[in-house]
Amino acid sequence: MALGIATSAAVLFRVGLSDTLRALTFGGRVLGVVFLAGALLEVAAAAAIVDYWGKRTVRYSGPCVVLGVVIATVTSAMLLILQWEAGYFHGWFWLWIALVVWSGWAVWELSQQKAWRGVPHPRSFAISLALSALVGAASVAYSSMYSPYVAPPKVPFSVSFGKPTLNPVHSTLYVPAHFTFRNEGSVSIFVVGTLWKATMWPSTFTEKGTDFETWRYELGDGWDTHRHESFQSPTRMLAAGQISRPGGRLDPGDDFSTNEVIEVPLKPGDGRLELFANISFIRADRGKLANSYAGSLERSWNTRSVTEEHQWDAPDWLAQPGDEFFRYRARIYRTSTIMNMTQPPDWAALWWVIPRSNKGRSFALGDTDPFMAVHIARDPNSQERLTEAQQEPYGMKTLDLRIDRPVALLRQLAEKP
Repeated sequence: MALGIATSAAVLFRVGLSDTLRALTFGGRVLGVVFLAGALLEVAAAAAIVDYWGKRTVRYSGPCVVLGVVIATVTSAMLLILQWEAGYFHGWFWLWIALVVWSGWAVWELSQQKAWRGVPHPRSFAISLALSALVGAASVAYSSMYSPYVAPPKVPFSVSFGKPTLNPVHSTLYVPAHFTFRNEGSVSIFVVGTLWKATMWPSTFTEKGTDFETWRYELGDGWDTHRHESFQSPTRMLAAGQISRPGGRLDPGDDFSTNEVIEVPLKPGDGRLELFANISFIRADRGKLANSYAGSLERSWNTRSVTEEHQWDAPDWLAQPGDEFFRYRARIYRTSTIMNMTQPPDWAALWWVIPRSNKGRSFALGDTDPFMAVHIARDPNSQERLTEAQQEPYGMKTLDLRIDRPVALLRQLAEKP
């Protein structure tokens, strides 16, 4: 009896202390304090066992043992149900089963002993205990589950051009570009990844205008259509980079931004300069990236070789064989120790893919068009993806934005005094 209660107390103490100090939500920390109180009560119950099965000099030693067994039964059953529902039959799963089996035996043993005798007004005591547990559970659920879902993050995201400048021989245009995102909400966020790029889209003027099939395709594919401007392949990447380092924390009121200058060679047939950026983040009150994330950079090419040859491919659903990439990945932790103990471990991954030119791609031989992909996986190597429903509890969100300007307009602005 003492061994079972002491084991349950050790579990509650570990969970309670961790959540009290490090849970990501207020409700999680309150629950940590509740678990610590439960652990102390179980320690008292383990001590009362010596008196109850001994001389019984303490009047309430029997009810104290009953309270300890009830706490162990409820908490071990809750932990077992959480882990069973998640389909995660590893880690602590067998300890929960052992505690539940032990609880069944302990309840039977105490019922044979009628250990609850001596409790004054037992019915009133049981009702007040049940009501207290109900109110406490409701407040914890509100703080840890409801509040994070009704307080959406506010992260304004902007991309803009500055005033361009021509070089002395008027062969190159220097175009300032500004990328920024700011946390204006009440919830901190962790940056999973960012990307910006500048792309040149060659185009020609068509007096007649494009036909129905062309602008139907452009509109249907999510693009703007310009009937007297015919866009041509191949496109050219002029510049690309990151707005902030992966893994950064953005607290309310903070912002990440970068200023770049894009060099645009002036050639006949240049059409539009496009700026594109996207950012991806998770809510800090729903999950936390491991501290190793920022230093987890892996490349698809052999950095130790003189030729730096390609050595491994990204998953088929992400890129074609031979495409280069770099990747960040790390464990993503849930809001509380209870969830981390009873749910399968998940991994967050950022892929920055640098495609090679192949048939069917819109960019020229020797050029590229990088893109970013982020996802959460159960596989530590991040080869597969969780479904949207499985990723949703982390509050992961990806925003993207693009703007473009005709090169002729940018040149005209640069020539103005």
